[in-house]
Amino acid sequence: MKYEQLEHRYIRISAHEKEQCVGRACTIHNRSDHHMRSFKQNWRFDIGMMERICSHGVGHPDPDEYRILNGELDGTHGCDGCCIRFADEKEYDGPND
Repeated sequence: MKYEQLEHRYIRISAHEKEQCVGRACTIHNRSDHHMRSFKQNWRFDIGMMERICSHGVGHPDPDEYRILNGELDGTHGCDGCCIRFADEKEYDGPND
């Protein structure tokens, strides 16, 4: 195990080796270009899951969290809507209310 720094935090956590997640999304070693990348990462020790903290202080499951990607967790959380990715003009063909 090695200590890795969380994104946008000064916190380091004990993490698996980089070789264990080659070729797949990983919240530590292979982050995708998702819309919550600017949110601070937070490791939830109580449930063993990575989340992203929005500017309102709400924790949202990290889109690269393997337990979400493989269906082990359903991503249920107290949500304020910041984790919803809104369509841009190219993807949305109607009025954006």
